Formats: sequence, structure tokens, C-alpha cells
Amino acid sequence: MHDERMRYAGGDPLLLVTSMYSEGDLARRLGRDSYSYRYVYRAFAPLLDRWGRHCDASGPRGTLGHAIVRARRQQCQPIHLSFLPLPLMEVVPSVPNIVFPFWEFPDVPAEAFDDNPQNNWAAAANRCDLVMVCGGFTAGALRRAGIRTPIQVVPVPVSPAYFKVSDRQPGQHITLDCPCYVFPQPAELPRPPRPWVNRETGHLPARPGLRQLYKKCIKAMPESFGKAMHRSARAVRAALWSARHTLRETDVRELYPPRSNLELSGVVYTTILNPFDARKNWQDLLSGFLLALKDQDDATLVVKLVVSADWEAEALAEMLAFYRNTGLSHRCKLAFVTAYLSDDQMVELARASTYYVNTSRAEGLCMPLQNFMAAGRPALAPPHTGMAESIDEQCGFPLQSHPEPAPWPQEIDNGYRTTWHRLVWQSLHDRLRASYEMAKHDRTRYQTLAERARERIRDLAGVESVWPRLEAALNSVLVSSGAATVRERLGTQSSELRPAV
Repeated sequence: MHDERMRYAGGDPLLLVTSMYSEGDLARRLGRDSYSYRYVYRAFAPLLDRWGRHCDASGPRGTLGHAIVRARRQQCQPIHLSFLPLPLMEVVPSVPNIVFPFWEFPDVPAEAFDDNPQNNWAAAANRCDLVMVCGGFTAGALRRAGIRTPIQVVPVPVSPAYFKVSDRQPGQHITLDCPCYVFPQPAELPRPPRPWVNRETGHLPARPGLRQLYKKCIKAMPESFGKAMHRSARAVRAALWSARHTLRETDVRELYPPRSNLELSGVVYTTILNPFDARKNWQDLLSGFLLALKDQDDATLVVKLVVSADWEAEALAEMLAFYRNTGLSHRCKLAFVTAYLSDDQMVELARASTYYVNTSRAEGLCMPLQNFMAAGRPALAPPHTGMAESIDEQCGFPLQSHPEPAPWPQEIDNGYRTTWHRLVWQSLHDRLRASYEMAKHDRTRYQTLAERARERIRDLAGVESVWPRLEAALNSVLVSSGAATVRERLGTQSSELRPAV
């Protein structure tokens, strides 16, 4: 195949890869917009090495252009491969452009709404030479949007380390060297008072909201006064947010001192999420777990928060505020992990787990779900959007859900241009109980699910399953670009049309 790639006189192909941030910045950028694209590049890197040369050309505007110039000076044929959302990709007209976007909605923006041309994903895709996507759901959404660029399905390869994880043993006890917050604690704090709630009925009083007061009072005043009040309100809101942020950090660190290690045994459910992402629907997950398994002291839900160090305290406080306001007493355990975990630690977390659980409204892929299933840990997840190809009754516990209107993430006014999925809470509750009973009392059925989960992901996203798809996709662009190179040279030096040796 190497000889075939050398056919054209453009030289050896060199993939110039662009993605979010850099390897050095990744740990402190967790949870930021599009941070996961760097993990996708990392997953593909060994296969890109197998195909040919590649180098990281990520950086500020101009970095990619300089990399193209250097490649040509080295007699290489540059090809731009972008692991970025379509609006953030820099399309370079002088080289082939390949993009690998993720999309979790059935509809793709095909117009420049909010007066922003970057919101038109279809137009951006049509400027590329190839679109690679991780699954059929995204491919279908792009095709329905009328995108003319060729689309190839190339799943994100799962690290071989997960396939090597040993089978779960019922009596295993594993300790992870990472700080964590575990509940219930010996002395639980009471719920914060809510004086605005009617003490007799428990209902919120009927009173106008701030938006209604603004429309009825402030907006009706002279325009100049209204603008001044609006600016003042924004300043006050910013100050209150800053004060709340500082107070919450103090609360978390003083009121809930973390444990130095995470000890896991019994039936362990694990989820990995960014609590500031509205799609993740962690509120249903916490309430479902606490109510389904509240009396089982050997059941644990591990919530690995994917946030940068700057937002750890705020993210934890957000979830603890919800947890405390449930007012639920329970013997099952909640464990929150905010610290960054290395690749080896993430594999160890999979080994310590019994199940992976996901209650999202929409997913582009959910790499952790596939990683844990590759480790032989069945999943509880709704089989929609990017998870549809991973989960079914043969390898886990599918959760019921139904589509409902939703905005695109980039919409300013939060309109209803697409749909995501509303989880059926009772389905989550019942599946948690059923999965717990299986793990405790039916090892044979559990092991069957575990083996099928591992094989499902091996067939779908194992390295050797992905490689032929990736090779074919990249070669298709190389052949097209080589033919284009020949056509360009035809007009100037027809005597040089002989294939390069």
C-alpha cells in the first residue's frame, strides 16, 4: 500500500492534524467546549502511524499554513485532517481537507441562523473533500441536510488496554489512588432552609418572576432608563455569581473534606460526565440510583466529573446542592471524583466497576461507554443518537426514552429546531434494580452480558475493525488529490505526466 501512495509526484502523504488544545493543555481544559476532540485524535494516532506520517498542526490562525509550507519544502503531499466541530475547522483551499465532526441531533444546521455564517454546518461540510463520522446516526443526519461531500463511517478505535481488563469477580476489592467525596457521610448536614415555600402545602407561592417584572415595569419606561437598568442588573448578576462561586468553593472544601483514596467493592455503577452539560441529565441518574438502591449498602455510584481544576469545586457544589435538596436518606453510596485521572487510572476504574451507566438526552458517541463495555462491563443506557449501535438487550440494559423538542447548542435564543430524548425515569429505576439483582445473584447471566458487551465493541470499534475503514477513507482522498495533481500539471508540463517511481 505504501507503493500505491507513492504513485503520484506530489510526494509522500503527510497528514497535518488539527484539534482542540494540545496534549499539555488537556488536563486543565477538561469540560471546555469541544475538549473531547483531542481524545479522539489520541485514539486514532496509532492507526494514523500505521497509514503514514502525521503531525500535529493545531494552534492559532496561521499554524496550519506554516505546516503546509514546511511539508512541501520536504517534498511531502500535505493533507489536512481536522478533529474539530465543522464551524471551528480551518478549510485550506490548496490541500485536501478531511473533517471528523461529532453531532448528537437528528437535524444538522443548514442555515446561518443568529446572523452567524459559522452556524451553517452543511455549508462548512461542503467545502471539505471528505467527512468522516463515528457512526450511522451522524452520517444519516448529515445526509438529510443535503451535504454533497462524501461521508465515510469510521468508528473511533477503543484502546486495546480496555479489552485486556480481567473479568469482574464478585468479591473483588479495588482501591484507586485519587481523592474523592463519598456520601452518606457520618454526620449529614441538614437541607438548607427554603423560606419561600409554603409550610402548610409545600407549594411555591404564585408570584411574578423577574422576567415578568422587567417586561411590565422596566421595559415600559424610557429606553435610556431601561438600558441603564439592564446594564446595572448585569453587573449585579456578575457580582453575585462571583460571590457564589467563592462561597461554594469554601463550602465544599471545609464542609466535605475528601478522602484520599476511592475504595470500591460490591456492585459498582460508574458514569463519566460534565455536570455543566445540559445533555447529560445527571439529575435523573442521581435520583434514580438513590431511590432504586437506597437500602443496598454494597451498591455504589461513582460519578467521575470531567471538569478542569478551576471548576472542580463549582461542579461538585452544583451536584451536591441537588443531592442535599432531595432529602433522601440512603445506605447506598455516592462517590464523586473530581481529580484528573490518567489513562491507566481510567482503565483501573473500569476494572473496579460492575456496570457503566449513561442517562444522557443526546450523545455524539460516548467514548467512556464503549471503553467500559470493551472491558466487559455491561451498560445501562438509552439506545438513541450516538449510542444506538453500542447498546441493546444482548449486551446491557437499554433504558426507555422518547424524543422531545430541543435547541441546538449554539442557538442564542434556545429555539426548538431539533429534538433530543427525554428519559423514562421509571425505566431507569427498574433497570437499576434488575441489574443489581443480576450482579448479586445470577453470575452466569451477568457474565454472558459482559462477554457480549466486549465482543460488540470489538466488532464495532476494535483497532482491527476500524483500520480497514480508516485506510479506505484516507486512500480515497489521496487518490482524488493525486488525480487532481495530475490534472493541474497537465496544463503546464504534459511531458511530466509519467507516474513517480
